[in-house]
Amino acid sequence: MKKWVVLSGLICLISGTSFAQSSVEFIPTGGYTFGDKLSFSNTFGRIDEAFNYGGSFQFNFNRHIGLEMMYNRMQTPAKLYNYGAVPGDNPIYQTSAGINYIMAGPVSRFPLPGSPVSLFMGADLGAAIFTPSPNSFSSNASFAYGFQAGADIFVDPRFGIRLSARLLGTAPTSSGYYFGYWGDPGGHYYTDPGIVQFAFNVGIIIGLGKELPEYQHPARSHRPPPPPRRYYYY
Repeated sequence: MKKWVVLSGLICLISGTSFAQSSVEFIPTGGYTFGDKLSFSNTFGRIDEAFNYGGSFQFNFNRHIGLEMMYNRMQTPAKLYNYGAVPGDNPIYQTSAGINYIMAGPVSRFPLPGSPVSLFMGADLGAAIFTPSPNSFSSNASFAYGFQAGADIFVDPRFGIRLSARLLGTAPTSSGYYFGYWGDPGGHYYTDPGIVQFAFNVGIIIGLGKELPEYQHPARSHRPPPPPRRYYYY
C-alpha cells in the first residue's frame, strides 16, 4: 500500500512539472522495422522485418525548433521469388541485407503546458547505404528520405524517453540490386524500385548542452496614469 502511495505521488509530481530541454541532445534508439516488397519485371524481392538500432544528435535552437542528425541500421534477410509464389514457397535466392540510413533534417517540438511531455514531428533527407553480405544483396547508395512523429517524456531537463514512429524510404534509381555472388553467371541484377519501410522506436534522451530557457511573451509596458488635472477657481 505504501509503495502505491509513493508511486502515485511521484507520478503526480512529474505530471505537474514542465521541464526545459538541453541545447544538445544525444538520443540512442532501438526498435522494430517492418518489411517491404520490391517489385521487379518477372520476379519480386522481399526485405523481411527486423530489429533496428542507431541514434541521433539533436541541436535545439530553442524549445520548439531543432536540427537532427541521425543514423539507423537494420540487418535482415533479403529474398527473391518468382511471380506467382505463395506464402510458404522457397525463394529462388536468399541473402542478408544491411541497410544503413544516414540523414539530417529539422525537428519541431510542441511542449504541453504544465506537463513533462513534448510532442514532436520532423523530416529527414540523406542517403541509404546497402552493405553487401558474402552473398551480395547490393553495394549501392541511394537517396533516402524520412518522416517521424512521436512524444518526448522528460524526467528532468537532461534525461528523458523518446517514443517515435518513423517512415523511411529510398528513391527509385537507375542502379540496382544484385542477388548472387559477384561474377556468378547465375546471379540476378534488377533496377532499384525504391524501398518504403515503417518503424517504431524507443530512445533515451541524454542532454549534453546548456538548458534552454522557457519561452516567455515580452512584458507589456504599463505607463502610469496621467496625474489628475487640477482646476483653479477665482
